[in-house]
Amino acid sequence: MRSLSHALDAVYRVAGYLAGALLVLLCGLILWSILARLLNLYAGGASDVAGYVMAGGTFLALPYAFRAGAHIRVQLLVQTLSGTPMRRVVEIFVLGVMSAISIFLAWYMTRLAYDSWDFGERSQGADAILIWIPQAPVAAGAWLFAVSVIHTLVQAIFDYDAVDPDTSKGASEP
Repeated sequence: MRSLSHALDAVYRVAGYLAGALLVLLCGLILWSILARLLNLYAGGASDVAGYVMAGGTFLALPYAFRAGAHIRVQLLVQTLSGTPMRRVVEIFVLGVMSAISIFLAWYMTRLAYDSWDFGERSQGADAILIWIPQAPVAAGAWLFAVSVIHTLVQAIFDYDAVDPDTSKGASEP
């Protein structure tokens, strides 16, 4: 189980690196757009592409950030239950609800990308990009996020020490 967990964490790490690369590309696109405006050059839809890159980078960063404990979580109730068996029950319940929501999000984003591909939708900008192309990394990131939440849920059920912040660094070190 732990070797599978380490392999999945490596996949999340790669997605995090891709997200970082997309953020660097986003910075370059914004700088190009600013520079082109200052020099009266045509930026060629750089602002549209920047939006697509930002969406892809955001969703690809979700699984790594979740496993690293970087998401903002309301832990008022969970902190009061620290060291009690009820804490595990609450964590499992919350992760179960989050799993269902993240699976729905991933399914919806995949369906959106598929419909865009099926209808041949293009962006409204001057570049007229096939819209499924920027939606595909968003869907992939949503699926990886769903897998990371389910991964944490399975760990909470079968190997709680790996995710319990009181006993281990666990999921905070992908």
